[in-house]
Amino acid sequence: MLDGLKDWIDRFRAGGEDEGRSPQRNRRAAQRQPTSVPRPSSALREFFESIRDQMGLNIVDFSGACQANVPFTPGLGHRLYAESFPHAVETIFGSDPSPVSMRNPEKIGNFLQYSLNFEPQSVDAILLWDSLEWLEPDAQRAVVGRIFEVLRPNGVLFAVFHSENAATDVPVHYFKLLDPETLSVADTGTDRPHRLFTNRSIEKLFERCQSVKFFLSRDNLREVIVRR
Repeated sequence: MLDGLKDWIDRFRAGGEDEGRSPQRNRRAAQRQPTSVPRPSSALREFFESIRDQMGLNIVDFSGACQANVPFTPGLGHRLYAESFPHAVETIFGSDPSPVSMRNPEKIGNFLQYSLNFEPQSVDAILLWDSLEWLEPDAQRAVVGRIFEVLRPNGVLFAVFHSENAATDVPVHYFKLLDPETLSVADTGTDRPHRLFTNRSIEKLFERCQSVKFFLSRDNLREVIVRR
């Protein structure tokens, strides 16, 4: 049923983690080697099933890992726009921004222009990953507000949140698509401060959207599908 999507996602597999674009913002040394682990994803499957029978969609991927490899996907006739969200944070707010800097309205506006410069209701699907965890609450709300503006009605969004309630730090992850039902989650060996999201806080962030669906797993990653 998803053979066409499998052909499309094969194009992602050649991409690396784009290390030259990865920021050092608030990163802390960790005593472990980098790893990459494949994991099944029911949320990812639902994401791709929701777009599988359509053509000519605009899809935004904030992993940035495969930006050089997938400028266009002629197999399915979709347009893919790739941006490294952490790199965008570093570009606008600096490599080690303070909370005050990340609450600056002018910088938040510049960030929206840099990372989400799309016409209203022009985007069909977004792979957001754990991007919101890189931001302070004011910027989170601004980004979600812009996402609501640029997503078409019934557009779909896939996001990931770390669910370790007591953790002060979480690994810096890169996410890579292996097939329409499987992710590669790469632990870079470094940590960043943990910004905890509860189910309620995620629902509140996306309260203007028609649905927010949670997928729990055993690896401290909470997956979410949001329907505009």
